[in-house]
Amino acid sequence: MNLKTFNKKIIVRVISALLCVALAVPAVVFTKAPVSAQESLEELKNEYSELEKEVEKNEKKLAQVEKDIVTNEQKLETINGQIDAIKGQIEILDERIGLLDDSINELRPQISTLNGQIGDVQDSIKSLEGQIEEAQVLAADTEEALRQRIREDYMTGGNASMLEILLTADNLSSFLARLELMSRVSENDEKLIKDLEQKTKQLNELKEKAEVQKADLQLKKGLLDTKMSELNSNQNDLEDSRSAASSKKASLNNKYAEVNEIISELDEDSEAYRKQIAKQRQEMEILSKQIDNYIEENGSAKGEEVDEAIQAVRTSNSLIWPVPYQNTGITCHYGYYSDGSRHWGTDIVVRDSNGSNISNGKDVVAAQSGKVILAVNDGGYNYGYGNYCIIDHGDGLMTLYCHCKRIVVSEGQIVRQGQKIAEIGLTGNTTGYHLHFEVRIKNADGSVSRVNPENYVSP
Repeated sequence: MNLKTFNKKIIVRVISALLCVALAVPAVVFTKAPVSAQESLEELKNEYSELEKEVEKNEKKLAQVEKDIVTNEQKLETINGQIDAIKGQIEILDERIGLLDDSINELRPQISTLNGQIGDVQDSIKSLEGQIEEAQVLAADTEEALRQRIREDYMTGGNASMLEILLTADNLSSFLARLELMSRVSENDEKLIKDLEQKTKQLNELKEKAEVQKADLQLKKGLLDTKMSELNSNQNDLEDSRSAASSKKASLNNKYAEVNEIISELDEDSEAYRKQIAKQRQEMEILSKQIDNYIEENGSAKGEEVDEAIQAVRTSNSLIWPVPYQNTGITCHYGYYSDGSRHWGTDIVVRDSNGSNISNGKDVVAAQSGKVILAVNDGGYNYGYGNYCIIDHGDGLMTLYCHCKRIVVSEGQIVRQGQKIAEIGLTGNTTGYHLHFEVRIKNADGSVSRVNPENYVSP
C-alpha cells in the first residue's frame, strides 16, 4: 500500500468513525402497555358511545313526553333511563381513567430509563470521539515520520547495498559504523510501518464499535419517541376523559334534581313515589357497603393504639357537634324511614331566628382529631352521597360527612378537633341543604358497625 492510498483510507476511516455517535449500553426490555389494556380502552370507548346514543334517545323521548303533557310517572321512567345510561358512562370513564393512569405510571419510569441511557450514550460519545481523534493523530504522526524517513533515504541516494558501503568506506571501522547505521535505519522503518499498521487496525475497530453504538442509539431514540408519543396521547386522553366525567357527573346531578322535583309533586302514597324512593335508597346502600369495605381495608381497628400523629393533636377523647352554630336542628335521625329502609346517620341543618334553613355553605368541622382516610370532592352524585369524606380518629372510630358543597381537606391529612373540613351543600341525593353525619366502628375482628351518632355527640 503506497502512502497516498493509505492517507486517503485513514481520512475516510476517521471521518466515518466521527460520524458514529452512539455507545453500546446493555439493552433494557421495555414493556409496552398490555394489548389487553389497549383493547379494553377501545372497548370502553365503544361502550361509552353506545350509552351516549341511549342518552340522546331518551332526551328526544323526554322532549316528546313533555310536549304531549303526560304523567310524571312517564317522565320519571324516561329520566331514570337517562340516569342509568349516564351512570354507565361515568363508570366507563372512571374505568378508562384508571387504565390510563396505570398506563401513564408505567410509561414514565420507562421514559426516565431511556433518557438516562441516552444521557450515558451522549457522555460516552465524547469519550469515543476523543479516542478516534487520538488514534487519528497517532496515525498521522506515524505516517509523517515514515514520509520523513523515505525523504531522507531519497536525499542520500537511498537503499545503499552492502557492496556500496564496503567500497566507499575508508577503513573497516568506517564500514562497520556505516553498516550499524543502516541496520538501525532499517529497524526504525520497520517499527514505523508496524506502528502505522497498528493505528490503522485501531481506527478500524473504533469505526466498527461506533457503527454498533450508532445503531443502538437510533433504536433507543426510536423507542423514546414511541413512548413519548404514547404518553402524550394517553395524557390527552386522560384529560379528555376527566373532563367528560366531570361533565357527566354534573349532568347526572341535574337529572337527579329533575327527579327530586318530580318526586315532590307525586303523592307519597303512590306506587311511583315509593318505587323511586326505594331506588334511590338502594343506590345509597351500595356506596354505604363500599364505605364499609374501604374502612375494613384502610381504617384503624378497635383496641389498636392511636396513631402518634393523631395523638399529638388530640385535645379530647369526646366528639363535638360537627356543625359549629348555636341554632342547629336535626331533620332526620338515625334509624328507619317510613318505608322501612335504614337511615344510617343524622341529618343536621342550620336555621335562622325564623327557623329557615340557612345551611348552604356553612362550615363543617372535624368531630374529633384524626386522619382523613378518604375525601371525594368531585361534585358527583356518588350513589347519593355527593361530596363526602371519612375521618379515622383511631381505636376503630370513624366519622363520615356527606352531601357537602365542597371538601376542604385531602386524603392523608391530619386534622384537629373543630377544624373546618367541609361546607354544607346539596350534592348527591338530597332535597335540601344539610349535613348527613355518620359514625362507624371498625371492630377488633375487622367488621364494621354503623352506629347512632347521637350516642356519641349531640347539639
